Amino acid sequence: METIKIAHLYYDLMNLYGEHGNILALTKHLEAHKIKPIVHYLSLEDEIDFSKYDIFYIGSGSTPNFHLVRKDILKRKKEIKKALKEKKFFLVTGNAIDLFGRSYNTTEEQELETLDIFQYETFETDFRIVGEQVYKFPKLEEEIIGFQNRNTVLRYIKEKHLFDVKSGTGYVPKAIVEGIKKDNFYGTYLLGPILIRNPYFTEYLVEQIVKQKNLAFEPYIDKLEIKAYEEYRKNMLNEKNGN
Repeated sequence: METIKIAHLYYDLMNLYGEHGNILALTKHLEAHKIKPIVHYLSLEDEIDFSKYDIFYIGSGSTPNFHLVRKDILKRKKEIKKALKEKKFFLVTGNAIDLFGRSYNTTEEQELETLDIFQYETFETDFRIVGEQVYKFPKLEEEIIGFQNRNTVLRYIKEKHLFDVKSGTGYVPKAIVEGIKKDNFYGTYLLGPILIRNPYFTEYLVEQIVKQKNLAFEPYIDKLEIKAYEEYRKNMLNEKNGN
């Protein structure tokens, strides 16, 4: 059986909103395609051989945990850049996306070092962005649904966006796009967890992973997942419409 190795980075520190659910969804869909997922849970000070993994995942964390991770991940900058150049898959959710830009700027006007892999910069805000989001992913007919709870925005973005905003908040309030997409890097502020709430998007990601392995792909549909997606989407739209 073909295997896929997944590195869940900072699993103990960047799991604020149950983001471990993204790993559960991903492994379930891989198994449905008769691929054996092997997940390694890695954190501060662990030795990581990035060449051994096919997929890297980092979720959202509290502000103190984020900065613990920020300091640690800087030591892995060279290896992360190499993995991205090799087109390994990265799924980055919540404020973990703030780790990959040029800098992190606090409300006290401190400029903190981040990985400097992409061109955007993160800025803390004196307000929070909280609420349900409805996005559009260009490769899918179905909408992307999720939640945001953050006090940062992205500015000076030069990379391709991941989602179009149908309802909610993008990079900054009133922005019409959100997220970062480059090669096999998928970064978004969306929580949910995003792969639990969006089975169509999960299956799209798995399709890209499977095809990279030069394996045959047959779409996998879980009726319960689709029903949950449709119910959540309907309830969310009803709330937005005041019903």
